[in-house]
Amino acid sequence: MYYYHVAPSRPFMDTLTYESEELIPIGCRVEIPIGKSKGFGFVVEQQKVKPVDFETRKIIKVNGEHSFFNKENLNFYKWVSEYYHYPLGETLSLIIPSFIPKRKKTFEDVEKTYVSQDDPLVDFTEEQKEAERIILDPHTQNTYSSRNLLHGVTGSGKTEVYIEIAKETIKNKRGVIIIVPEIALTPQLINRISAHFKGEISVIHSEISRAKKYETWIKLSGGKSLLCIGARSAIFSPMPDIGLIVVDEEQDSSYKQDDRLRYNARDLALVLGKQYDARVILSSATPSVETYHNAKEKKYSYVTLRNRVRGLCLPKTIIVDLKKADMVSENFSTEMVKNIKNALDKKEQIILYLNRRGYSNTIICKACGTRVSCPRCSITLTEHKNKKIMLCHYCGFERDIPNYCSACKSHSLYPVGSGTEKIYEEIETLFPEARIARMDSDSIKGKKSLGDILKKIADKKVDIIVGTQLLGKGHDFPEVTMVGIINADVTLHLPDFRSAEKTFHQVMQVSGRAGRMCQGLVVLQSYIPEHFAIQNAIKNDYDGFYSEELTNRKEVLYPPFVNLVDIKFSSNSKDISFKSAKLAHEAIQKIIKAKKMNVITLGPTPSPIPVINNRYRHHIVLKGKSRSDLNSLLKIFNQEYKKHKSLRLSIDVDPYSFI
Repeated sequence: MYYYHVAPSRPFMDTLTYESEELIPIGCRVEIPIGKSKGFGFVVEQQKVKPVDFETRKIIKVNGEHSFFNKENLNFYKWVSEYYHYPLGETLSLIIPSFIPKRKKTFEDVEKTYVSQDDPLVDFTEEQKEAERIILDPHTQNTYSSRNLLHGVTGSGKTEVYIEIAKETIKNKRGVIIIVPEIALTPQLINRISAHFKGEISVIHSEISRAKKYETWIKLSGGKSLLCIGARSAIFSPMPDIGLIVVDEEQDSSYKQDDRLRYNARDLALVLGKQYDARVILSSATPSVETYHNAKEKKYSYVTLRNRVRGLCLPKTIIVDLKKADMVSENFSTEMVKNIKNALDKKEQIILYLNRRGYSNTIICKACGTRVSCPRCSITLTEHKNKKIMLCHYCGFERDIPNYCSACKSHSLYPVGSGTEKIYEEIETLFPEARIARMDSDSIKGKKSLGDILKKIADKKVDIIVGTQLLGKGHDFPEVTMVGIINADVTLHLPDFRSAEKTFHQVMQVSGRAGRMCQGLVVLQSYIPEHFAIQNAIKNDYDGFYSEELTNRKEVLYPPFVNLVDIKFSSNSKDISFKSAKLAHEAIQKIIKAKKMNVITLGPTPSPIPVINNRYRHHIVLKGKSRSDLNSLLKIFNQEYKKHKSLRLSIDVDPYSFI
């Protein structure tokens, strides 16, 4: 008889012990009895002797022919579970494919990844050659624990540099993981990479089928594929030996999972790199403040590309102060319209950017001031005129656009604020002959939809592209010469300590789409153009922005000067949510005092959006310079705190935002 520790797919922090007459490898998925029901779990350890203090129950059966991970992979997954304080079994269930085909699959005939013999010659600039040399230099990598920040202006050829490093890694028979912030970028990157590699190239993201994900996972775990490209979940690829991990656009918020297992793939890349002694490249035109700070503190090798390839200059910028501007329509100044017309006359393409989807922010009654709000959340509904609905972007509630005010019955309803749908309508009126396309999450559903739009843009069947932040995420539009930023202030007004950083990043990233093949132009509209985030973005002055932002964060103690934890409470009862948070705060204070921990607590307070989907939300924020103190505090808290049965409690380690 064999005895096994199994991590069940249930909210248990500990493993359970079972017996079986079969010899079962680590990493196999098994069906097990749990209480009076059945469930699934993963074998994480074999126990050599029979437990003496309790009777073990039998494993019902092994699911599938393959093991999903080895001991090295498991060490990483355990670290993830412990760091983010999420049960190991549930962590594994989220990471690993749940679908197992009934028919036995064999992968012996799969061609292993290799560098193509027809690999195209890459004509590097001197800067790119130097960047490659630094990242491949063993002495430099030893000094910085193989951690690199590749900081290059938009269009400087960062992708080509890390492709060359990937080629060297695969020639040495070691695995490569490349992650990008959006699924939408994966096909574009695969197209660029496929010229350099043959054999099995794996792709992992949420839109691939369950059967394909299973196949991909088994090929990776068996060492058949040495190259994996994907969105954030690709960081969990079960490769036997990893030599390089690339995080493209490392500053992007999409790398942070915002529910259940709240991991950050960028941070996990550094942990995984250390485990496998692999090179890690964090690549960005606008690094996060924390990453840049680590480079400044000599924790990472700092590699720069200051110039665009082909010797092109960064785009020229014109600023329009919306407080004083002469407006042609609600959202378009005379200056903006004039430059759009000039670009259209020259048959050039234009991007119009506004980081807000929908038609209007909401609808307001002019008679009494009532706004159309979500009945389940403490926010207003967004008008989507094309679909003839009002939509909540948090809980998904929708209703028809009202004809009269629910409070005073007045018909004096008026849309306030603008989204991409309204921008599209205005530009269609101003330039009726122009061919216009939208790129936002409302207009793009799935890879095919995005592929169709990108092809139309590439074939010059589109003159003006209207979109949200999706436009700024690494897309290459060679024929775009002008970028119009409709309102640069949208993210500045968020109740978020990263609001200035997000604004700086977005302005820099979307501006970088202009003039990839010739001199570009950016027309930026703002009500507060004097704000340091906007001023430094238009000057392409990262150091200027970083210096001021760092001073601001030091004054109020935010990262990189402290580590954060956000403990979230929600219940369908406001009283239970608040009282639970209050009791938790008292328990945390006792632990801090007893263990003499240097941890600051903020709260409990209502969350910035106090109600979502009829659940009242409160939170407690922890600030601490010592990650060890925070980790110990959370472990004790998890063991001692008994939550109310109607309460949902979640722990967000290193939160990206409190919203």
